[in-house]
Amino acid sequence: MDRTSLSVRVESAGPERPWIVICNAVGVPHAVFDRLVGTLAGAFSVVCWQTSLTEGDEPHGTPRFLTVDEQTAEVAGILHRLRITEFTGVSWCSGTEILYRLSRDEAFRVHGHCCVNGAFNLGADGPSSDWENTVEPLFHVLSTRPETVQGVSAMLNSAATAATEGGDPALQFPYSTPERLVGYAAQCLAMKRGRTLHGFVESEHTGLYLAGSKDAVQAPAISERAAELSGAGFERVEGGDHAMMAGMQRVCDRVRRYCELVVARPVPGGRR
Repeated sequence: MDRTSLSVRVESAGPERPWIVICNAVGVPHAVFDRLVGTLAGAFSVVCWQTSLTEGDEPHGTPRFLTVDEQTAEVAGILHRLRITEFTGVSWCSGTEILYRLSRDEAFRVHGHCCVNGAFNLGADGPSSDWENTVEPLFHVLSTRPETVQGVSAMLNSAATAATEGGDPALQFPYSTPERLVGYAAQCLAMKRGRTLHGFVESEHTGLYLAGSKDAVQAPAISERAAELSGAGFERVEGGDHAMMAGMQRVCDRVRRYCELVVARPVPGGRR
């Protein structure tokens, strides 16, 4: 693995401001967090990233295959280079697995965590998403029948464009070229296979799970059940879709209020 597999965005509000680490889903541009980063600006310093789906991030580059362990190791390296040892974590979808692993790393102190439409492996204790059930067959088709890749890419890109008014870059980008689609499917499959059973984030403060009522990728029941099993708070966002933090200011405001609450109530000495 080289250091070009993640594209990092850092918005520093100064050395005295607390850090928010935003753990992104596989293969989605960090531009999806523009609204959230803007909402957190001034009060917090923020770091987020996106994974490369192809070598060099080229539209038609060779698809890049990354495991969840490789992604987590690179994220940890980024945090070390930035000298970030304590933070509040925010995760979206499969980024929850990254945040879970960071929260188990003794090098970091996680004050609180907010998971937005989090992806969890609940095993027999909860439901699974429709997307989880389609990742494996999708990758099988793409890898064994290369003649289908162009058509599948065009179909998914059209569907993503129609899903939201004007198209949502968070949904469109992974399907924007056949090569990106293959890398996306491979990394999603690796994330699914590497996900930890009951991989709930640990932090000093009780976590908060937000789930969109109109999320067609990750059913709200998954986050609700995960919150119940882990003792976290749960809130359903009416009208929210999978990438709701991109377009819904009230979601970003809720995340900020949670982060402010965590910062306002420090835990003496912390806990692991």
